[in-house]
Amino acid sequence: MKHVHLYFATVALGAALTASAQQVTEDAPAQYPQGLKVSLTDFAAGQYTATYERVLGSSTTVALSLGGIGYTREQRGVYIASGYNMNTGQWTGVQADFLAEVSGFEFTPEVRRYGYIHDGMPEGFYGSAFLQLRRQTCVIDEDIDPLTVTSDWFETAYAHPIDHTLKMGSFGGGFAVGYQWLADNGLTVDANFGPMFRSISRDYSFDDLPEGKEAAVDGVQERMDANYSDSFGIWDLYLSRTGPWFRGTVSVGICF
Repeated sequence: MKHVHLYFATVALGAALTASAQQVTEDAPAQYPQGLKVSLTDFAAGQYTATYERVLGSSTTVALSLGGIGYTREQRGVYIASGYNMNTGQWTGVQADFLAEVSGFEFTPEVRRYGYIHDGMPEGFYGSAFLQLRRQTCVIDEDIDPLTVTSDWFETAYAHPIDHTLKMGSFGGGFAVGYQWLADNGLTVDANFGPMFRSISRDYSFDDLPEGKEAAVDGVQERMDANYSDSFGIWDLYLSRTGPWFRGTVSVGICF
């Protein structure tokens, strides 16, 4: 798998550099040798990413992005199953309160080649190639309302709480196209988007395994898909798969 990642990154880098090299202005002056930016799009998703970009030549820069991940998701009174309540003698819905606490980091090194430069570097259209390493930990606490517990659960294959800790990792690479606008005073706005390929690994740990680990993992996947994947971050943690993906950012910052 590492060879696949290396091959993909090499091809992506070659494509990005070839696409932009024909339009580069020779000996374009560097307005600023470096810049520091923060991502607005990551911030909206509970991630806090800073990017340092360094000019290496008349049309090339290198950028290093480091992001910290930290957010919680909470739902109350979620309907997760149905069954016959022995206390009341009635059919009822099993309800639960759900809490997810997510933490982690993301590291993305990137090489950029500017193909259309306005007044100088690093401003203009560019193509880039990048690698991305991402690690996350998610702690799930599911509290089932004891007043709704039934003798038998229906509409679910796993009639137990899904309390667990998930460690999710991804590694991949890709390429993007973007544009960076640079003001005379150094303020900058940077936007880019492009495809990537990534591999994903997951490791679960449980405090209680009434039916074994395989059944517990299947129960988590079922519950997340049917009841708790209301946010993109939770969906990505539990339901995304190895394969094609995307990366896009809008950042603001200052060059100096």
